[in-house]
Amino acid sequence: MKILQITQSLDPSWGGIARVLPMLASTLTEAGDECRIAVLEGGRYGTPQDVPGVEVLRFQARSNARLGRSEEFDRQINDLVRTVDVIHLHGLWSGQNWSAGKAARKAARPLVMTAHNMMMPWAWKRSWWKKRPIGWLFEHKNLRTAACLHALAEGEAEHMRSLGFNRRIEMIANGVHPADFENLPTADALEQRFPETKDRRWVLFLGRIAEQKGIVPGMQACFDTLARGEDWHLIIAGPDEFGLKTMLEAAIRRKGLADRVTFTDLLSHEDVLACLGRSSLLLQPSLSEGLSMSILEAMAAGLPVLISDACNMPEVREHDAGRVVEPNRHSIARALRELIGMSDDDRKAMGRRGRDLIESNFDWSVLIPKYRRMYEGVQQKASL
Repeated sequence: MKILQITQSLDPSWGGIARVLPMLASTLTEAGDECRIAVLEGGRYGTPQDVPGVEVLRFQARSNARLGRSEEFDRQINDLVRTVDVIHLHGLWSGQNWSAGKAARKAARPLVMTAHNMMMPWAWKRSWWKKRPIGWLFEHKNLRTAACLHALAEGEAEHMRSLGFNRRIEMIANGVHPADFENLPTADALEQRFPETKDRRWVLFLGRIAEQKGIVPGMQACFDTLARGEDWHLIIAGPDEFGLKTMLEAAIRRKGLADRVTFTDLLSHEDVLACLGRSSLLLQPSLSEGLSMSILEAMAAGLPVLISDACNMPEVREHDAGRVVEPNRHSIARALRELIGMSDDDRKAMGRRGRDLIESNFDWSVLIPKYRRMYEGVQQKASL
């Protein structure tokens, strides 16, 4: 099976898709399929990372193109589509989707679309005045004519169905390689860079500093909680994509907690692993998610997690691997007080249950056969 994966950016600073797509493509390749990834580079799209065993096709983006247009991509997409069995689009509202959707229909190649949270209610309604004309122009047609829409969690599939574009929906989760989280590096270098964190227990917020990630109610809950837990420290590890850091730092100073919160900015992969190994729990009270890689990685590292019900992971509650709450200040603070009030042994036991859940449900070795069946199914239907 030859699969063309298309997304806007593989620069690590883009987070989610840029983390999961290389793993998906390289693991499919190891299983015997042939994957190529078409991606933009330059300007806001950054520098694509190399992917083991996978050809990464880099296309220069038009200068300051917010929609993600590339004349080079537009010229080559028809030829690229004719050489593959399936086209898989990752993300919505992209100029690449316009060109790729037209090319797929012209060549009668099946199109799979993964929205990666972008069809969840909060994200779907956000900036609707920009998305509606793009939808009318091309994206709604892509959604209606896709061979299938791919959801990462049942909660996301539910919202896809409610929008009514397409009833052909497959639910397959993102995955991780649990072995990558067994022997984590020490955080000595991080403690040297951020000496105020030494001898403290870490609450880790891992991801972009963005409204969507629940940073504001999460921070407010920490204001209500950390002052009572003197040996706890909040680590905010991620890029300041929307310029919220200055506002948050001012609020932290007003609360007198400047020595209890550390912003690390974007970390290397090695430092992220060290952070996971050093932390005592993950805080991610997102307002909207498809399925968060940060949560999966934290659980693979054996951390208990405090997440919102918008994270589409009811399994956390079902397996007692953490707490699932509404993404508001008081609900987060109540659960945070409970978790930091537990003994270390109880938190570690909770983390072990999360690790067991990852190994049984979210290991790529479990998921890749499902992805292959999805691709084979849409290819066989297209050939009839």
